[in-house]
Amino acid sequence: MARTPKIRENLPAPQTAEGELFHYQPTEAALWLPFSARTLALKAFAREIPHVNNGNKIWFSGLNIRAISEQFTVQPFTRPSVRKE
Repeated sequence: MARTPKIRENLPAPQTAEGELFHYQPTEAALWLPFSARTLALKAFAREIPHVNNGNKIWFSGLNIRAISEQFTVQPFTRPSVRKE
């Protein structure tokens, strides 16, 4: 039987003042990121993304979630202007 992850109620959003330092479990952080909880945990164990390690337990602060989002944001390409002579 598959285990359904428990997500706490009334989570503060990572971009709020309260959410910046709040610690989210990977299942909760996955609500705001384009990764599954398992992928977040694997990337954290591999030290590919910022996270909080509290004794073999992976957590993500709101600041970590924002940094991960920024890390994987693709900026639009702007072509260099061509100077005509």
